[in-house]
Amino acid sequence: AHHGEVPTPATCAGVLCVACSPPRAMARFVMAALALAACAASANALFFYVVEGQQRCFIEEVPADTLVISTYQNPDFKPYGDPGFTETGIRAMVTDPTGAVVLQKMTNKQGRFAFTSVAGGEHMLCLSTNNTRWFGTPRKFKFDLRVDVGETTIDYTEVAKKEHLSSLEVEIRRLNNKAKDIMSQQAYQREREISFRDTAESTNARVQWWSIGQTVIMIASATWQV
Repeated sequence: AHHGEVPTPATCAGVLCVACSPPRAMARFVMAALALAACAASANALFFYVVEGQQRCFIEEVPADTLVISTYQNPDFKPYGDPGFTETGIRAMVTDPTGAVVLQKMTNKQGRFAFTSVAGGEHMLCLSTNNTRWFGTPRKFKFDLRVDVGETTIDYTEVAKKEHLSSLEVEIRRLNNKAKDIMSQQAYQREREISFRDTAESTNARVQWWSIGQTVIMIASATWQV
């Protein structure tokens, strides 16, 4: 490679292999790829209010066999024994693209819940209170939620401590995992494209036969009138 150029990384068994690149360019490649990976990270953080008697739902498109971790804070929750304790809590429920419930649990003041997708598609996370009051103004509960999907669920600090990895080895591991994530997303998008194409072709075929049927009926009616 000429001076100033970053060589294209090789691919080993479907996993990004930075070690295959020349040693002098490795550090530059890692820094550039990290910047791109940071932009592509699939993580969503937000806060909102869950109103008593209402349901708040969010949709996340997840490929098959992908880990999803939701971290939350529920500051308005009053556990048993605390002043102001009420029996009202917030229930979290996750359903897969088929409508099957994959996770259901009551939340605490803070914590997290996780699941691994079986089928790729739109997974719905719904939050609601476990009871409602008959009279008075419905109460509101503030809820902070962060959803991490795929590679972003990995705590690389813990990985480095457990496996005694250097900072460069950690970044290489991160890039490999990000590459796997991207390939998984691409496979999922290809499946969706095939499904949409099949639906479009089926619809076009039905419209075509409907037009032919209308033409035959018009010709038959005209012939009968004659």
